[in-house]
Amino acid sequence: MKRLGRPRSGEALPPAGSWRWAVRLVEGASWATLVLTAVLFQFGSFTSSQYGAGLAALAALAVLLFVLFRVALPLVPLHRWVAWPAILVGLAIGVLLYGVLRGEVPSAELIFVPLIFGAGLLGGVVQGLAVGGLSAVAYGVAGVIGEIDPRPEEAVLTAGVFLLVGALSGLVARELRSHYRGEKQEHILASAVRHRLMAVLDAVDEAVLFRDREGTIRIVNRRAAELFEVDPGVHQGHPIVTLLRDIARKTEDPEGFMEAFQQLLDDPEADFRVEIEQIIPERRRLRLYSGPTFDEEGVLVGRIDVFTDISESVQREEQVKRLYEQARRTAERYQRSLLPERIPDLPRVSLIAHYVAAAGPRAVCGDFYDFISLPNGRVGLVIGDVCGIGPTAANDAALTRYTLRALAAESLDPADLLVELNEQISAQLPSERFVRLFFGVLDPERAKLDYANAGHVPPVVYRSHDKSVSWLEEGGIALGIEDDAVYKIGQLDLAAGDMLVLYTDGVTEAPRHGRPLGQGRFRDLVESYGMGTPGELIQALGRSVDAWVSDELRDDLALLVCQIVPDALLGEPVRELVLPNEPERIAEIRRFVSDFLTDVRAPVEASAEVLIAVGEAAGNATRHGRRPAGRSEVRVRCALDKDSVLVTIADDGPGFDVEATPSDVPPDPLASGGRGLYLMEALMDEVHIDSSPEGTLVLLVRDVSTSRWQARPSDSAWSPPPPPE
Repeated sequence: MKRLGRPRSGEALPPAGSWRWAVRLVEGASWATLVLTAVLFQFGSFTSSQYGAGLAALAALAVLLFVLFRVALPLVPLHRWVAWPAILVGLAIGVLLYGVLRGEVPSAELIFVPLIFGAGLLGGVVQGLAVGGLSAVAYGVAGVIGEIDPRPEEAVLTAGVFLLVGALSGLVARELRSHYRGEKQEHILASAVRHRLMAVLDAVDEAVLFRDREGTIRIVNRRAAELFEVDPGVHQGHPIVTLLRDIARKTEDPEGFMEAFQQLLDDPEADFRVEIEQIIPERRRLRLYSGPTFDEEGVLVGRIDVFTDISESVQREEQVKRLYEQARRTAERYQRSLLPERIPDLPRVSLIAHYVAAAGPRAVCGDFYDFISLPNGRVGLVIGDVCGIGPTAANDAALTRYTLRALAAESLDPADLLVELNEQISAQLPSERFVRLFFGVLDPERAKLDYANAGHVPPVVYRSHDKSVSWLEEGGIALGIEDDAVYKIGQLDLAAGDMLVLYTDGVTEAPRHGRPLGQGRFRDLVESYGMGTPGELIQALGRSVDAWVSDELRDDLALLVCQIVPDALLGEPVRELVLPNEPERIAEIRRFVSDFLTDVRAPVEASAEVLIAVGEAAGNATRHGRRPAGRSEVRVRCALDKDSVLVTIADDGPGFDVEATPSDVPPDPLASGGRGLYLMEALMDEVHIDSSPEGTLVLLVRDVSTSRWQARPSDSAWSPPPPPE
């Protein structure tokens, strides 16, 4: 048991109201009274017998105080009953001292006051009143024995003072003990809550720091100690800034970490979130949340900082993104493999198709188009949209496409063909999936289209003579919904310059803050750009959709434009191609141009040099012609003007300064690039470059006449272009 003597150096005083506090207070008052009595005793006029009796009483009282406060109370747990015999003995000694001092020392009866005061503090109101009454009786008895009868009013006043001191000391002791017990219970409860809170905080995976409103650290949980390699006992009770600086030194950006907390100087009640790169003791990605805490009255009491280790989740997220991107590209390649490899070459008709796969979580969504060769030079135009996303939608698209090809060999009537196709689709697809499809039979010689629509968005027709736009309204229900669906056949006559635009709902339903592009805006775009070529129209539609969409494209986008070539251009074959501006598309561009050169019977030597120049121009477009944001496209146009082939490669990138790029100076042979313009100038007859912030257009012109190449071996005026040094 801890001793109740005076506190050692550095030992805290007992809390007010506690038993130890009362014992020490009474001890101090008792020794003070003893010393004061001894001093007064030296100035009194006593006989030798009285003086000896007084010294004996003082010595006995000193021994009693020492035994009581230094021996008995520290050793005996039951303090209260041990104190009472000592108080009674002290009262007897006090009566003895009073008997010696009365008549010699004024107000000698005050010697009873410390005894009454001590009894009230150690006991209570009842004990204080009891000792006060006994002191009053002892005071009267001592007066009678000593033949010094006090006056009645003095006796009453002294007795009243004794009782009042006993009552007051008892009341004070009771209130202090009540307050002390309350504080002790609160402390016990707070300690229990703190231990449970710390047990909970130590069990979580987040690092938690709590500081009071003055910025002093109160809680550092186990995870924080492990995460930052700190000792909680060292930092608790110290300013938070010390620990924050220690944490900041272990991060990638210490200044940025500390600046994040500077805003709290202006707004202590603000909360913020920030991600931190920790490099010591190991690399981690941490997410910090710092927020204020308030009491039940809404008063700010402190702040809590929570550090969450998100390293594994970030790694998993990055891995999932990589896997998803690989799956998306695989699905996109699979979807593109289902599309026709080349567009049919039809008389009087210019055809161009374009497909853009969806991005983000919806990936490939099953849009497709196809061309089916039919008897008598006719061609089947197909565009469809399968319900669903991912590989399942691509499989359904493949099923629909190849089933349609098989049925088209037996029937040329679009309505009957869709009826048979609907029966097959209904039998093979689950009830929750369906296919929307448009099928038309185009006769290029008569410029006539017979078509049927199975729930697909209505195509658009642009009339060149009056620049008007109309819809093909005939249609029926989507495939795979009703087994006995019936479809109507429609007919369309096209004139020279007219355009038929087939598209999927990924165009008109492209979202922007919840609002679709809409068929009205789509019609306006066709009306504005229908006067150009099919490639220009498709590129304008693609750019408009990309500009409209505020986020990633959520649905596939398929476009098919068919134009009846004007009579003035019938003898001049023109082909166009629109592709995403990606490096892997260069081979497709070269193949497209190569097919055109083969069809126009260009000499092999000329074709090889044209393809080299086209490859350089396409490479420059994919490297430097991409838009800073959004998708980028490249448009390739091949035309024959008398004996010259004209190849146009246009991108929608930021452009460049043509004059600042020399094309007549041989490039550095050790350089990794910079040969494109030089090779194009060397291999082509003409190279025209028009670059602006809206994009770059490169026009390559090359004479492919047979007579020129036959004359070259004996033509001394001609010499091959100088090779690059």
